Amino acid sequence: MPAVVREKEDSESSSEDEQGEHPCIAWSGISRTIPVIVFLPEAVVSKNRRICSVGERYNMSFKIVRTDSRLVRRILINHGFHEVHPNSNNFNLMWTGSHLKPYLLHSLQEFQKVNHFPRYAEIPGVLLLVSVL
Repeated sequence: MPAVVREKEDSESSSEDEQGEHPCIAWSGISRTIPVIVFLPEAVVSKNRRICSVGERYNMSFKIVRTDSRLVRRILINHGFHEVHPNSNNFNLMWTGSHLKPYLLHSLQEFQKVNHFPRYAEIPGVLLLVSVL
């Protein structure tokens, strides 16, 4: 089951503790309350348990469709994500080799992210960020 949006606790101290506890979690948004995963390149060669635990900790999953992206698969698995069947709807990240049909984009939940967007040939920037909570 993929991670879903949760309400933040009222305690200021607990959110401050959470913000500093994992190297792959960054905080964004107003008041830095939106957690996102930062994929670290050293996860490909490192067996650092802290890096590998981020996907497991939040029960994150991915699917890869219409492409063979071995590096993307390896980075996600090394960050603790588990792969689901290409027909599954229980995923947080979908990596696809082509653009999605509009009806598929409209059917995505708030916590589901994709690597292709209408009328874009590639993702601008270097980092791919995924909401975790």
